[in-house]
Amino acid sequence: MTAVLPSVRIFLADDHPMIRAALEALLRDTDYEIVGTAGTGDATLREVERLAPDLLLLDLQMPGGSGMDVLRRVRADKASRAGKTAMKVVLLTAAIDDSALLEAKSLEVQGIVLKNSDPAYLLDCLGRVRHGRAWFDPELAERSKQLARKVADRNRAPLAPRERQLIGFVRQGLRNRAIAEQLGVTEGTVKTYLHAIFEKLGVRSRTELAMRADEFLA
Repeated sequence: MTAVLPSVRIFLADDHPMIRAALEALLRDTDYEIVGTAGTGDATLREVERLAPDLLLLDLQMPGGSGMDVLRRVRADKASRAGKTAMKVVLLTAAIDDSALLEAKSLEVQGIVLKNSDPAYLLDCLGRVRHGRAWFDPELAERSKQLARKVADRNRAPLAPRERQLIGFVRQGLRNRAIAEQLGVTEGTVKTYLHAIFEKLGVRSRTELAMRADEFLA
């Protein structure tokens, strides 16, 4: 016999009555129960505290405290209450800038859904989140990876002249023996240098280093 999952209690925070009505209609007759709604950040915080939902479906742009303000607060409350079950958060937004996207990921939101996407995306997101997984709009998932890479590049220590020289040789397709001859060192020394470069740049192979050489040497 297949186990029946309990319904997921959702609090919906969005300042547009039409959006709230559309989402309530979408989730009607499903095992997602909307236990409350709010149209401002302040009201959301009050009601979430009172109702303790399983999941907060949160619009980013609201009066009386933005969605990001609400997210920061609920995550701070979670950190200050040891043993309390963490409320899952899914952001629902028309657009999100780079800084907010990175902050949302750092604050461990379980999902982000764009308002102009297919309603099936929201249902897919909720389905994954209820089972402990994350779901992000494909466009945002790719963007967040690129942003994380840029941040890592900015925080990385600059390349030494010898490291830049080695990357240049790898880009040219030279093997370790040829590089060793160029530098007047042993092949073992070249391997040691390359391993250190792999670690520093976060690459996994010689091929990846060669493919991204222009990026690293820019």
